Amino acid sequence: MPETARTPCLVATLPAEPTQFDLELAYVQRGAEIVACDARRDLAVRTHDSEHADEAAWLKAQRPSLWRRLIGADR
Repeated sequence: MPETARTPCLVATLPAEPTQFDLELAYVQRGAEIVACDARRDLAVRTHDSEHADEAAWLKAQRPSLWRRLIGADR
């Protein structure tokens, strides 16, 4: 699995004595950070899945079918 998919999402934190503005700003920042992180992780997972699907298809194409082996057509 790509490292991007394993990396936890980091979100904004509040200062020691937050004001109402700090709370509202953190709420907006966290939302944006979560959306961006989720998009990065989703892309990493889909890329990983696609790579493995390509490998599986390639391996399948490399193996002669049972029928071809039985009739000796691959010799």
